Amino acid sequence: MGAFVRRYPMPLTFLGLFAAMWLVQALVLPPEARHAVIAWASTNLSNLAVNPVGTMVASAFVAEGAQGVLLVVAAIGLFPVTRRFGNPRAVVLVAVSHVLGTLISQGIALVRLEAGLLSDSIRTIPDVGPSYVLCAALVAAFLYGHGWVRRLIAFAGWCALMPVLLDGLLTLEVPAVGHLVAMLAGALIGGLLLLLERRRAAAVVPVPAASGPVAEA
Repeated sequence: MGAFVRRYPMPLTFLGLFAAMWLVQALVLPPEARHAVIAWASTNLSNLAVNPVGTMVASAFVAEGAQGVLLVVAAIGLFPVTRRFGNPRAVVLVAVSHVLGTLISQGIALVRLEAGLLSDSIRTIPDVGPSYVLCAALVAAFLYGHGWVRRLIAFAGWCALMPVLLDGLLTLEVPAVGHLVAMLAGALIGGLLLLLERRRAAAVVPVPAASGPVAEA
């Protein structure tokens, strides 16, 4: 168990914090306080304008519902990605994907708002959850993970969630756009990490051992 914890601190920490927040929301906070936490953590235009870093971090650990499903799917993606790339690079992959999914989806919403295509209520819509993280992790897991069983499980999880994750994409709804961006980011960043890994491996040239005794001068 100790070896497992030392090998997977990133996914265990992420899942532990998300599960702890789930318990607080379900067992400790009254409904009004739960709504207040969701409003505070949402990565909407209003919150991003005043606290972009804190909002992006907090939003990954707060969800409006289906926390059990999100917890399982996140585990299906995060453990294979960490096994494949290691903890630091796995953090980079999911964090960058989460940030890109947030910024691009909300950026498109801002452009549409300024163009008069959306109402001002878009500034304060609830937008929380680890879905951008699990989108990136699932795609990277089934594209680059070790072992066909793990890759197949990640692919099955991705396929099962696709109708929900991309619902509203044709109308450029914020969650659907963010999910698509996170998936593409997970694929691209994972491919880049794999390329860098192969280049480092190719750069390590073994030094041949001497085949015979060295002649004395």
